[in-house]
Amino acid sequence: MDRPEFRDNNEQLNNNEIQISISEDCMSATLYLSAPYYDVNTDNNSVFTYDQVIGELSDKGVKMGIDDAMLHKMIEERIYNRNVVIAQGKQMVNGEDGRYEFFFDMDVNGKPTIRSDGTVDYMNLKLFESVKEGQLLAKYYHPTKGIFGFDVKGRLLTPKPGKPKSVLRGKGFKVSENGDEYYAALSGKVEYRNYDLKVINLLEIDGDVDLNTGNIDFDGDVNVKGNVITGVRINALGNIYIGGHVEGAIIMTQKDLILQEGINAKGIGKIYAKGNITGRFFENAEVYAEGDVNAGYILNSSITAIGKIIIDGAKGVIYGGELTGVMGIETPLLGNNAHTITTVRVGPSKKLQTEYANLLIKIKEIDNEIGMYDNVLKKFDIIKKSAPDKLDRAAYTKVFQSKIIKTAEKAKFEEECRRLFDIIRESGRSSVKIEKAIYPGAKVFIDDAVYQPVDEMNHITIRKVNEKIVVRDYDD
Repeated sequence: MDRPEFRDNNEQLNNNEIQISISEDCMSATLYLSAPYYDVNTDNNSVFTYDQVIGELSDKGVKMGIDDAMLHKMIEERIYNRNVVIAQGKQMVNGEDGRYEFFFDMDVNGKPTIRSDGTVDYMNLKLFESVKEGQLLAKYYHPTKGIFGFDVKGRLLTPKPGKPKSVLRGKGFKVSENGDEYYAALSGKVEYRNYDLKVINLLEIDGDVDLNTGNIDFDGDVNVKGNVITGVRINALGNIYIGGHVEGAIIMTQKDLILQEGINAKGIGKIYAKGNITGRFFENAEVYAEGDVNAGYILNSSITAIGKIIIDGAKGVIYGGELTGVMGIETPLLGNNAHTITTVRVGPSKKLQTEYANLLIKIKEIDNEIGMYDNVLKKFDIIKKSAPDKLDRAAYTKVFQSKIIKTAEKAKFEEECRRLFDIIRESGRSSVKIEKAIYPGAKVFIDDAVYQPVDEMNHITIRKVNEKIVVRDYDD
């Protein structure tokens, strides 16, 4: 790098200069010592002294991070006419946020994978993560304060401290005395989502559920490793996992049902789930899910899903029976070459609309009851102020409690009413998506409109637009 030339009053070249440059962020400074001027009269080189250069650095504001060894080296070894980094600041390091380390597999979704040939792998589902009592579940690492820094001008650089994480909430675990480690309080199934950690009771049946085991009624999750035989009933407040196939049984769960195989209910079995239902196949079954139904194929079944009915895999098919997917239906094939009657419906069902209307009526009735309680309480208040000794406190308490109960009941119905309203509104945009083919014999109902193909149709989407059913390309 060329440096400017400096000349004295006699216009002679003057190289006896000290140049100090400070970076824009003040995190480094460079020193440039020009070669001293040679005095021909004295035959002597003037040299720089340590105190002289330190003084110049101080005058320029360089106070910290000076490389003292390098400065001595430059002076003693006469390192001239080049820039040398002589001072460096120390970068601050911001603190790290608090974090949790988990000691179990958190990537468990119970969904099948699609093989390269288009078929669906239901055999290798990881249904849940189980833990043993006393097992370490999670460890918390506290936030750090960070490391202070400074620049070459001596200014302190203050780091931003890390933020703490919320304490884990939930059930089924114990916390260490220091509050940093979480251990399973019981053996069962572990779940985690958004700081909510749960270890849930898990009932495991190593073999089949049949007449020998009897019916099952359990307040947690149920894992059946074998089959479920005709004539038995399983009822669970948690999820139900079945490793084998299901015959004509009755299965009810307040959460999800996952069938590693599937069900052939022989026209007598019934399935109900408050959440989603997943299985490799459904034959001759009656199925109801308040979430989605996912399957490899469905034959001759009556299925209702408040969410979607989704057939996975290139070889998936629906034929026979009646199916309702309020939020939509997706399948590679609908019907078959034999023109089997197959009826599917999407959009808000009449049953859903009736439930919504009945809820509105019920809320109105409760409003009237609450109004009646309010009127009675006002009369009690008048008595309380004018003649407190005549107040029937037992009657007052009974009316007041009745109002609280009805108010809570109203809130519950209003929440369900909002849920149904959202479903009805969103389902108005639902459709039937057929990736490969729909055959004659299939009927598609959307509200009160119906579509029946005369010929085989391929790669289409069926939906309702402006009160009419329209058929478009699958990808539109």
